[in-house]
Amino acid sequence: MCKNVVGYFRSSSTSNVKGDSKTRQSVSVKNYSKKKGWKVKGEFYDVISGTTNILERKEFVKMLSYCEEQSIDTILFEGSDRLSRDLIVNETSYEYLSKLGYTLISVKNDKTFTETTPTGILVRQILSTISSFEKNNLVEKLRVSRERKSKLNKSRGLITRTGK
Repeated sequence: MCKNVVGYFRSSSTSNVKGDSKTRQSVSVKNYSKKKGWKVKGEFYDVISGTTNILERKEFVKMLSYCEEQSIDTILFEGSDRLSRDLIVNETSYEYLSKLGYTLISVKNDKTFTETTPTGILVRQILSTISSFEKNNLVEKLRVSRERKSKLNKSRGLITRTGK
């Protein structure tokens, strides 16, 4: 039996829009679906921070409406970090969508959202915590890099639009 599913993709940076982020995520979801004998009926892509509530994401909300209209109950992501890079947002999103009857599947590890044992819940929450840690690490690296560049520019007598 062919099951209809949707794919949700997210990039946190507008600089990724012209990169391969969406294509990479789409290919992963399509390959997984093909192996399962499922059909991806819709793809939805937000360019927004992974810490943003799912109901504040334009394409995510559009996807939920589409799923309701098409009687689709399975949402595929490339990885759990594409749903969110924040433990609280990830868990509240998971609980909310599960109560609505949706099945969430990370194609990198299809047990991430479907395993409801205490161990499965622990693994999902640890993966969310790691995603949050990675995001915070990246933000810190970018901050340090911007500060270093600002000091270098200042020493060269260059001033940016922000005056720094």
